[in-house]
Amino acid sequence: MKKYIKDLIGLQTTDRELQLLDQEIAKGIAELEEQRSGINTRKTGIEALQARIAQNESRRRELEAETEDQTARLKERQVKLMNVQTNREYQSLLREIEEAKKANNSREEEIVRLMEQAEADQQTIVNDLALCEEEEGQLGTISGQIAAKAKELASQKKKIEKDRDDKAKKITATHLKKYELLRAKRNGVAVVGVTNGVCQGCHMNIPPQLYNDLLRDQDLLSC
Repeated sequence: MKKYIKDLIGLQTTDRELQLLDQEIAKGIAELEEQRSGINTRKTGIEALQARIAQNESRRRELEAETEDQTARLKERQVKLMNVQTNREYQSLLREIEEAKKANNSREEEIVRLMEQAEADQQTIVNDLALCEEEEGQLGTISGQIAAKAKELASQKKKIEKDRDDKAKKITATHLKKYELLRAKRNGVAVVGVTNGVCQGCHMNIPPQLYNDLLRDQDLLSC
C-alpha cells in the first residue's frame, strides 16, 4: 500500500475518533436539554392549572352572586304569590318560581363542579411541584457529571486534534482537499476498501477493469 494511502487512512481514523468524541459531548448536552425541557413543560402545565383555578374561582364567585340574587327574587315571588288576585297571575308566578329554582339548582351544581375541579387541579399542582423539585435536584447532579465528562472529553479532543494536525501535514494539499470534500459529504468517511468488487462506501459494483487496476496498482480511485 502506498504511503499516502496509509496516511489518509490514519487521518481518517483520527477524524473518526474526534467525531465520536463530539457525538459523546453532544449526547450529554442533549440529555441535559431533554431534562430541562421536561421540567419546563411541567412548569408550563402548572401555570396553566393555576390560571384555570383562578378563572374557575372567578366564575364560582359570579355564580354564587347570581344564586344569592336569584334566591332573594325567589322569596319576593313567593311572597307575591300569596297576594295574587287571579289564577292566571298565580300560574305565571308559579312558573317563574319553578324556573328560578331550576336555574339555581343548575348554578349550584356548576359551583360544586368548579370546586371539585379546583381541588383536583390543586392536588395536581402539589404533585407536579414535588416532581419539579426532584427533577431539578437530579438535573443538578447530572449537570455536574456531564460537565466533568465534557471537560475530560475536551482534554482528550485537544490531544487528538494535535495528532490530527501532525498527520494532515504529511498529506499533499490536493489529496487533503479531496479527502475533506468526501468526508464532509459522506458523514466522515472518505477512504473505504473494496470487497469482492463492491465499494464499501457507495455499495456499488466496480467495473471489472477498474477493480483489476485497483488491485494491481494499490492506488486510490473514485467511484
